[in-house]
Amino acid sequence: MNETRVFVYYTGGTIGMLFDKEDGDWFVLPSKATADCPEQFIVKYQVEEVKKPIDSSKITPEHWEHFTNKILKKQTRYDGFVLLHGTDTLAYTSSALSFLLKDFKKPVVITGAQRSVFEPRSDAVENILGSLLIAGCYCETPALQLVSVLFDNMVFQGNRVTKIDCSAFHAFSSPNSLPLVELGVTIKVNAMSSSPVPSSSPSPCFSPYPPTSLCPLLCSLSLCDVSDVRVLRLFPGIKEEYVRSVLSGAGGVILETYGSGNAPDDKWFLEALKQANRHGVFLLNVTQVLQGSVMPIYQTSKGLREAGVLSGYDITSEAALTKMIWTLKKYTTQEQRKKALETSVCGEMTVTISPDPPLI
Repeated sequence: MNETRVFVYYTGGTIGMLFDKEDGDWFVLPSKATADCPEQFIVKYQVEEVKKPIDSSKITPEHWEHFTNKILKKQTRYDGFVLLHGTDTLAYTSSALSFLLKDFKKPVVITGAQRSVFEPRSDAVENILGSLLIAGCYCETPALQLVSVLFDNMVFQGNRVTKIDCSAFHAFSSPNSLPLVELGVTIKVNAMSSSPVPSSSPSPCFSPYPPTSLCPLLCSLSLCDVSDVRVLRLFPGIKEEYVRSVLSGAGGVILETYGSGNAPDDKWFLEALKQANRHGVFLLNVTQVLQGSVMPIYQTSKGLREAGVLSGYDITSEAALTKMIWTLKKYTTQEQRKKALETSVCGEMTVTISPDPPLI
C-alpha cells in the first residue's frame, strides 16, 4: 500500500493534546480507520505543538501568518496537514488560511472540539481521526486539496463555515454551501471536482497567477501591518456619529446589512458612505442573516450601490473580514482591490452573474 504523511499542528483550544510522544515521533493511523477509503493508504503522521497553546479568543492575523508559514515550510515533506484549533475563532482562521493558501494543492484540515479529550463524551478523538483520514487518504482528491473544517463528521469548505452553536457537537455549519464530505456509515464525498460545492452553480475563481504558481505563497504575505479593517453592523436607530466614527480612517469596512442587503436610505447615511468611498475606503455588503445572499432587489439597496458599496453576495462575515484584510495587503491599486472583492477568489462566495433584477 502507498504511504501518506500528515503533519498535525496543535495550536491550543478545548481539544487538548492526546499525544504523549515527543515532537518528531511518527504515529500510524490504524488500518481499520481507513478501511472504507477509496484507496488504501498507510497514513503516518507527526505532531508538533506550539510552545505556548493559544486561547482562540486571542487569535490575531499574526497567528494566521505563523500557521501559513509553518505549513509552507513543511509542504515538501507531507501530503496533508491538520491544524488543531480552538472553536471560538476557528472560522476566522479557516477563512484566512483559505486566502493565504489559495494556490496550495494539498489538504489542510482544521478541527477542534467542544469537550476536551480528557473529559467524558468528548468529541475530540472523533474529530482528530476524521481529520487525519481526510488529510491522509484524500490527499490526491483535487476537490479536497484546500483549506477545510472537519467537525461532527462533516467536512466544510474553510471559507464557507461559521460557528452556530456554543454547546452542541454540531457546532459548525456552512449555510450557503453543501458539506464537502459527510462521514456516516459510509463516506460520502459531495465534492468531486476542484470547484467548491455551493448550493447553486459555482462561480469562477479569480487569480492573477497561473493555477500551478506558488509565487504568491512564497512571497512573504505579512498580515501584521494591514490597513484598518472594521465591521459596521446596522441596527434600528443607529446614529450618524457612530457610523461616521467607524468609517473614518478605515481601510475597509464590512457593512452587515438587513435581509438581502438592505439598509436605511437616510440622506446622512448614504452621504457618509459616499464620503468614505471617495476617501478610498472599501465597503463590502454582507447580510446579517445566517442563510441567504445580498441581492439588489429592493429600492433601499439602490442607494448603497450608488454610494460605492460592493456586494458580498452569500459570503460569511468571517470570510468577508479575512478577505478584506488579505485583499488590502495583497493588492496595491484600487482597481485590483475592487476586482478581488467583487470576485470569488477561492470559492468563498457565489457571484450572481446577471443583470440587476427590477427594483421593487
